[in-house]
Amino acid sequence: MKFKPEEVIFHREEYQAHLAEIRSKDYPPLMKKEVVGRVDLRHRRPNPYTRDGKALVSFVIASKDVKSEVQKAVNLLGGFGKSLKSQDHILLKPNFNSDDPPPGSTALDFLVAVINLLREHGCTKISVGESSGRPWVPTEKVFKTTGLSAKMAEMGIPLLDFDQSEYIDVPIGGEYLDVIAYPRDLESFDKIVYLPTMKTHYVAGFSMSLKLTVGMVHLFDRSILHADNNMFVCQRSAEMSIPIKPDLIIMDGRVSFVSGGPAIGLAVHPGVILACGDPVALDIQGVRLLQNYAAVNHLAGNAWDLPQIKTAVKHGLGIQNDDELLLIR
Repeated sequence: MKFKPEEVIFHREEYQAHLAEIRSKDYPPLMKKEVVGRVDLRHRRPNPYTRDGKALVSFVIASKDVKSEVQKAVNLLGGFGKSLKSQDHILLKPNFNSDDPPPGSTALDFLVAVINLLREHGCTKISVGESSGRPWVPTEKVFKTTGLSAKMAEMGIPLLDFDQSEYIDVPIGGEYLDVIAYPRDLESFDKIVYLPTMKTHYVAGFSMSLKLTVGMVHLFDRSILHADNNMFVCQRSAEMSIPIKPDLIIMDGRVSFVSGGPAIGLAVHPGVILACGDPVALDIQGVRLLQNYAAVNHLAGNAWDLPQIKTAVKHGLGIQNDDELLLIR
């Protein structure tokens, strides 16, 4: 695979200047954090998708029928029923960090496919929730620009703008984070399903399931994420997942960034859909897929040595090594 140098190199300084220019200067959640209490919130159930003690990661080549391929990916794990029950109140957490087209944001056909499959499984209490990144807020604007607001209204799905939520402080007890605020809404959900896109991130190395939790963190606290000149974004983003583990993760890897990201970058077409119940296992496999492409990015070397993964392993947020991972196709 050959690329022109200008297609491969992500111009970090130029992009940071652009983000600083577009960032809202007076959006209230960026200026001040108000919380309604402090709760030791923990949503961390055992991974039901295992075989012989190994975390299963399913790998499906995508076709034009995305609904069928998502169903196939989940079936390879053992089906929706291993983690979700019809009576569960389910939160779907997609990636609408910005209003850029996929993989900058979640593809609507992917999200719609998951919702329809859950309904066919008997799940009727489904909500979608998100808070966009600091440069792109208000989140309401991102919802409207991407067509998410209109599509969820059409489908009768409640859409939660976490910018408008009440927040609670949650103790993290990490090496890099002490207390972080999350939406109080999380207490009302029985199960959480993550729907990440598979892509690089120009600061965090990559953005998949571990980093998706950042979209639940109060916008004011996300300034901590980027403190110290972005030196510890990888570690802090992983520690933000300490209180929350998704019950199921379905990742869209049909289009991915292999340089730049999370909003813009060099896009390729792996054409895959992955599913898992373990965020570390899924992110390890996603990183390895992206490492197959020729690009200047942050993903060189052993995936287990990447700071985001090492921090997650240190805190027991998923599997610890390759002996605990089983890829099924």
